[in-house]
Amino acid sequence: MPRKPLLIFLTGLLLAAQTPPLKAEGKISASEPAASAALVSTRTLSFKQMGAGYPLKMRGDNSLAGVGFGSRGDEVITGLTLRLRYTFSPAMLADLSHVQVLLNDEVVSVLALPKEQGGKPQQLTLPLDPRLLANFNQLKFRLIGHYTNRCEDETHSSLWAEISNASELQLTVQALPFANDLGYFPEPFFDRRDFSPLKLPFAFAARPSTTALQAAGELASWFGAQAGWRGVRYTAAFNSLPAAQHAVVYATNAQRPDFLAKLPPVSVPTISIMPHPERPERKLLLILGRDDKDLQLATDALVLGQAGMSGAQVMVRGMKLDAPRQPYDAPNWVRPDRPTKLGELVDNPRDLQATGQQPAPIRVSFRVPGDLFTWGSRGIPLDLKFRYTGQQQSAGSRLNIGINELFVQSLNLNASGLGSTQTSLRLPVLDNGLLSNIDRILLPPFRVGSRNEMQFQYVFAAEKQGECANNLADGNRAAIDPDSTIDFSAYPHYAALPNLGLFATSGYPFTRMADLSDTAVVLPRQPAQQDVGAFLNVMGNMGQSTGYPALRYRLVDEGGLDSVKSKDLLVVGNARDLRLLKVWRDKLPTTLEGAERKVAEGKGNALSQEPALGLSGGGRVSGQADFSAKGRLGAILGLESPLARGRSVVIVTGNEPDAMSAATGALSDDGKVAQMAGSAVLIRGDNIDSQQLGPVYYVGSLPLWTWVWLFLSAHPLLLAALSALAVLIFSFAILRLFKALAARRIKES
Repeated sequence: MPRKPLLIFLTGLLLAAQTPPLKAEGKISASEPAASAALVSTRTLSFKQMGAGYPLKMRGDNSLAGVGFGSRGDEVITGLTLRLRYTFSPAMLADLSHVQVLLNDEVVSVLALPKEQGGKPQQLTLPLDPRLLANFNQLKFRLIGHYTNRCEDETHSSLWAEISNASELQLTVQALPFANDLGYFPEPFFDRRDFSPLKLPFAFAARPSTTALQAAGELASWFGAQAGWRGVRYTAAFNSLPAAQHAVVYATNAQRPDFLAKLPPVSVPTISIMPHPERPERKLLLILGRDDKDLQLATDALVLGQAGMSGAQVMVRGMKLDAPRQPYDAPNWVRPDRPTKLGELVDNPRDLQATGQQPAPIRVSFRVPGDLFTWGSRGIPLDLKFRYTGQQQSAGSRLNIGINELFVQSLNLNASGLGSTQTSLRLPVLDNGLLSNIDRILLPPFRVGSRNEMQFQYVFAAEKQGECANNLADGNRAAIDPDSTIDFSAYPHYAALPNLGLFATSGYPFTRMADLSDTAVVLPRQPAQQDVGAFLNVMGNMGQSTGYPALRYRLVDEGGLDSVKSKDLLVVGNARDLRLLKVWRDKLPTTLEGAERKVAEGKGNALSQEPALGLSGGGRVSGQADFSAKGRLGAILGLESPLARGRSVVIVTGNEPDAMSAATGALSDDGKVAQMAGSAVLIRGDNIDSQQLGPVYYVGSLPLWTWVWLFLSAHPLLLAALSALAVLIFSFAILRLFKALAARRIKES
């Protein structure tokens, strides 16, 4: 599953930020511990985490590839070690060929390429000088390759090297004192220069109220929107101080964790920052109030008005929410009402540019709603404008276009390269299939679900002018115009559910409204810490998908279902405590009750090419196994709401409290998400089992004519019968017409 395009080198220009000052006084204070030894930790980043979704490829002499990484504002990197995995061509000359390693454009090492090691995977550990680091850093590799001593072709196929995206950077970091100043928020709790997943504990009183948890879920979704492709890892703590790391604390005057017992009561909703009682380098974000309503008000103010905060404490006087969101208008999704410009899909217009004789592909990531109905479409319209430096040799120069690593079309480049060239083409609807299988027709447009990536690969040909001469252009430049558009606005919204693949990739159907106004989250009557942690992680995934906080969802316990029965229900809790699993037992494809399990087996895996149950088999299962087993088992279940027709229920659960982390952890793993589909997903360690079990229901609407054709495509015998009937009716009408004409002629004669 492609991630949002990360950090192409020049995006570092947008990430300039200052390290906060060392100290600031706040109105709310806590006794700070005496100075202690500096907090030192080690963090490892893979090249994949830094944006290299694929191995870094260097083709031809003087070719360049690299990744970027940031330095957090609340720490200093004191040690930096590169663990490199790479492979190079065995055809290159060892005495002339090498790979330069550059850190922020300064050569820090040179890798020899001995011929006997060519073509074999290599590993190397290389210490780097941390004094070269800045707020945003670029680690680059330049191939200097030679395959002969005379008359070389700089683009010869034997000149290549690849850096694995499993290569890693190990950072030794020392925490810095950070100002008690909300003017730097969301730092230090979230720092956009940190490319690792956001890990943030939430602390509550011994028994947090539903309103406090709802406010925390809203904040968790907001942090998820900020973290984006990084992902989130939340934990919950009841009446205990989180370990020595940045954390969020919810407390009222009457209900607060014991470690805040000495904090003075507040008279208005308050947002405050204070040092961690055990490590002053770490900070606590305090959401304080006189009662639970104040906590909700303070959270709303934080997620919508953080740009106006400063100082150690902010007191909220009032809050007015924006107008409700409209369906499918999530900031992270393509526009539902007009064509979307490619410039709107990237962080920086420079991300649409490429340089070099063999430039790296330009990648554009985008998200689409999970229920876009593209059946019968010839493809997604793409109005493409592009520019490039003029080529002395136009034959062979081209722009290759792909989506999700699948080839779409190749456009020839002319010799002049003047101005811009515009073409209209269509991206194929890869998974719509033919009329023979409705199960596949109703899937999202592209194989990876609602998260997609377009690739634009420029290929510049070089004209050979004699044995020892070539005409390579120096400094080729190419770009995709930001005004190019891709258009999804003409497609209706219609989907067959349950389909947990849509939930895993985009949070659908809950994210249909970006503020989750049609969603209710259901927790056990007395949720455990693991239940709350799982709930916060799911909310973080929602914000990551939409790019918008969940301002209008409802949180209830199992006793409050009557008030939300008209909404889509997201149920989170371990199987031991969720009474709904017993009440809805007959409607669930799988039941978990401690060591007792009942697992139904469908006619085929949900990822297979066979028709799904409910679309062809009436919702019956072929059998059910009833057994007792030990060990952790996480589960995600989908079904139509028993409380309202056309509404959805998704249940995130596990057979024991610790198993909840398996379910939510799988939702943050791209490899596991790609395996999720159907109505039941079981998570056993690294194994994901997806099944399509039980009846299928439909959401959305279609134009009448489209619906008729869709219905007939699923019933070929009926279509044949209607066609035959139409032929008979037409033939009968023609016969009657001929008889009428003959009768008229006889009468006239």
